[in-house]
Amino acid sequence: MTGEFSRRSFLKYTALTAVVVAGSSLLTGCGGDAPVQRAVGTSNRVLKVVSKLEQVECDAASDTTFKLVVTNGRNNALEVTKANFAVKADKYLAYQNDKLQVTSPDALSHQVKKGETVTYYVTAKGLNALTDGPVTFTFYPDLEYSEFSANWELTADALKSAT
Repeated sequence: MTGEFSRRSFLKYTALTAVVVAGSSLLTGCGGDAPVQRAVGTSNRVLKVVSKLEQVECDAASDTTFKLVVTNGRNNALEVTKANFAVKADKYLAYQNDKLQVTSPDALSHQVKKGETVTYYVTAKGLNALTDGPVTFTFYPDLEYSEFSANWELTADALKSAT
């Protein structure tokens, strides 16, 4: 090896670098960047599913209830269970455990059909969002694609203004 770097080699490596940079920018669309809202009354749209956090209530028993309205814009029905929700705060996690309770007066089954709107009440037991915050409320529209989620990061100030 002579240690020479010819003009032809320079152009070849420059073109190769340009292809690698262009190709890497295509991969950023595969990331799991989730829309994040910071106030009650805001909506997220993930995987053609619109979810709106309409209300947050904190009761005297240190439970926090989130009212989420979900509208399915997908062709296939959504299977919604307790596993589709998570509530996180400092030293607190409610996800597929006994701290999380999900009820829905709108739906008799767990399926949300195309064009249908269902209201869910998600209660995080043992969490006072006003004092234990900030609180992150997460809705996973499709558990098969759990990297895509709708998130609300709520500070105590955002919660006080909403209640």
